[in-house]
Amino acid sequence: MSIARTMRTLTIMGRSEDDTKIDVAKLLYPAMQAVDIHSLDVDIAHAGMDQRKIHMLVREIFPKMKWKVPVSVHHKLLPGLSKPTDSDNSQILGKMSKSDPNSGIFIHNTDDEIKKKISKSWCEEENIQSNPLLEIAKTIIFHEFNEINIERPEKYGGNVSYYNYDELQKDFAENKLHPGDLKQTVGNYLVKVISPIREKLNLSEEISEAIKRSF
Repeated sequence: MSIARTMRTLTIMGRSEDDTKIDVAKLLYPAMQAVDIHSLDVDIAHAGMDQRKIHMLVREIFPKMKWKVPVSVHHKLLPGLSKPTDSDNSQILGKMSKSDPNSGIFIHNTDDEIKKKISKSWCEEENIQSNPLLEIAKTIIFHEFNEINIERPEKYGGNVSYYNYDELQKDFAENKLHPGDLKQTVGNYLVKVISPIREKLNLSEEISEAIKRSF
């Protein structure tokens, strides 16, 4: 690999190709991540869209090494649950990351852990631009369910059902849906989605502990 080719992959770490000061460690990272794929003998490399440049590197370099080239599958990244950072007067959402366990929901999380993380997540009133819970509702919940039912006391508007994301987003933007009600509902629906998958995996206590220690 040339230095120039390596530089083209650095956007996966939030770096631009024209950064003047780049640590050597960051130059080593793309090659190490590519070698991980080979070491694990991966048939399908499944990752977020942020990893596509690494996978393109793999497809370019592995044939020269006589290594197996895996199929690459990319999916949309969900924003993290923490408050976005301000940069140049604009808000930037970070992705869910295992380096910050509170920033994301993980498949081994218990039902209570999922609800607790959602309840503590950042959710600003009327803000539809940088709201991780709205993104979860759009990407995950409406993918699995035809409607979302909000349960709340009559004095706060009573129960309401949403049959598509646009309706949900509109009510939140107009402050007709409180962040607390959105949090509770998203937490409950996420449990319905994740719990069966977690149980199907049937992780042993030893594996569960090993996963937790990796954070």
